[in-house]
Amino acid sequence: MCSLAEGPPPPAEGCITVCEENGDLVTIQARNAPVNYTPRIAGFEYPSISTSTESLCSLASDEAAQSAFQPHVDEVSLWKQAWYTCRVHGLTEMLDELSKNETAPWPVTTLACGCLTTVTMVNLFRGSLYPHLMLSPEEMIHEFSAAKDWQDSEIRAFAWHQHTNKCAVAWKDNTIKIFISGSDVVPTLKHRQQRGVSCLAWKPLSATVLAVGCRGCILIWHIDPNSLSTRPTASAAQVLSHNGHAPITCLSWDPRGRLLVSSSPRDTAILVWDVPREACVPLKRTSGGGVALLRYSPDSSKLFASSPSQVFRVWETRTWTCEKWTQLSGRCKSACWSPDGRFLLFCTEDEPAIFALNFIHSGSKTGGAESAIKCADVSELFIKDEIYGTRVGGLIQDMVWDNTGERLAVLFKSNKETGNTGELIALFNTRLTPTLQLIPSGFVRGEPGEVPELISFKPNFNHGALLTICWHSGKVTFVPLLFIPSSTLAENGRIPAHFTQKSTPLPQELFSVSNSKK
Repeated sequence: MCSLAEGPPPPAEGCITVCEENGDLVTIQARNAPVNYTPRIAGFEYPSISTSTESLCSLASDEAAQSAFQPHVDEVSLWKQAWYTCRVHGLTEMLDELSKNETAPWPVTTLACGCLTTVTMVNLFRGSLYPHLMLSPEEMIHEFSAAKDWQDSEIRAFAWHQHTNKCAVAWKDNTIKIFISGSDVVPTLKHRQQRGVSCLAWKPLSATVLAVGCRGCILIWHIDPNSLSTRPTASAAQVLSHNGHAPITCLSWDPRGRLLVSSSPRDTAILVWDVPREACVPLKRTSGGGVALLRYSPDSSKLFASSPSQVFRVWETRTWTCEKWTQLSGRCKSACWSPDGRFLLFCTEDEPAIFALNFIHSGSKTGGAESAIKCADVSELFIKDEIYGTRVGGLIQDMVWDNTGERLAVLFKSNKETGNTGELIALFNTRLTPTLQLIPSGFVRGEPGEVPELISFKPNFNHGALLTICWHSGKVTFVPLLFIPSSTLAENGRIPAHFTQKSTPLPQELFSVSNSKK
């Protein structure tokens, strides 16, 4: 088991991590660095991501605008109004409205009061077992979203396309923008049901389909890559919804692009969607109180699903049977598969550690080991430097593994008690053979005062790995990790041509010390 103390020290305050070269993380002085400086890579162009500049409408304004168009009791029948309230706000709101309606017949109000009391008691009982069920939809998304501070961050979700050089960014104002390298056209996606966006997922083997997880539904956008329009109409979006399945906190496509799975912390079922038919099949299990996180294995043979409690399952997707792991120290906060699907890394919300499950055994339906192994200790440390010192590590918010299986990035939660803002991202070198190894390789620091919210690796980056960081202020930066994957050397026996083309040399006057171990 490795520890953060075994790796290189973090960059000094006032430095920015810009790339990895020759196995070391390179930093430059922030006061001398150009704005959003990123080393250029021969044959690769970064998407130009600009901060959302559209005016944001407050929630109160949205509700006021909606109320101008919703039907009123004196204009439509009582039952149509009740149906509308149930569809938009849920069963509890409908019963509450009927119980207070002075124009409704007394048997209706009496029945509504009785049903409301029963529903409230059932919800209180379920809430005593699973406290997260007492949260509002926005609070629930904030708790289970991958973003560190979903409610206040300018960026709420981010997703790279698997095969092309473009990405989708969901902003705080409920708009989604598509940024494409080499193009000035930035499609902006808006829809009246696109509220509380928590996750984005591009469909594999498709250039047009983007799935969006929202507060009340799933939106499937069909975006023509050849169109010059910057505002696709609402008709370009399918709306997928299911009773009791909201808010949506995670979406995951089958790697072959045939099926979409969705989860909600309020629903104990995973929904497997046939998107063209707009039909779904629920995978139901009663324990756990809901499903918060989904991760397909790269070979599509397994599906990881964690609950809001101390339970997670791994489904075998051929027969759709599952195995359950329990007795965790807390609920599973994040998880990621190795590129070959042999290992699953996960962390819990209450323990600063990374655990690994081995899936190369044949004694079970999924091939998983009976117990997990702690492979990294990321407990919070205070590392002194020449002047002050820096707090690093702690409880994990999210972690991502690049598709070469050689770099792992870990995003940490903030700790107000110790003053640790979680502004540093830990990097590990990983090895899959002969056994799984995690080796601390350093820390990534952004501009002074910036706090990372989301992290992601670009799929199919031909120069090593490209770490993408979304910051609290709305900036998006790229940190290229330049290395030759072991698999490439093993297969070809020589260095490919695109690796012999080095990145643009860094200006020497910008250099700080490289982040190498002393």
